[in-house]
Amino acid sequence: MDNPRPVLVLVLAFIVVFAGLTIAVIVEHGLDILTVVSLLILGMVGFGVLGALRQPPDDL
Repeated sequence: MDNPRPVLVLVLAFIVVFAGLTIAVIVEHGLDILTVVSLLILGMVGFGVLGALRQPPDDL
């Protein structure tokens, strides 16, 4: 694959959707340990994807 940017943007969009759904559950049912874990995992994956988007691909 020559350009991974479209895939990373798609993954970032999924992360945003899942974060929105998690926040909707928090608003409706309240905060619990599973929603906290979910937000932590989404944050870690999102941090990695944003780092990959900001880093230009290596030229070989």
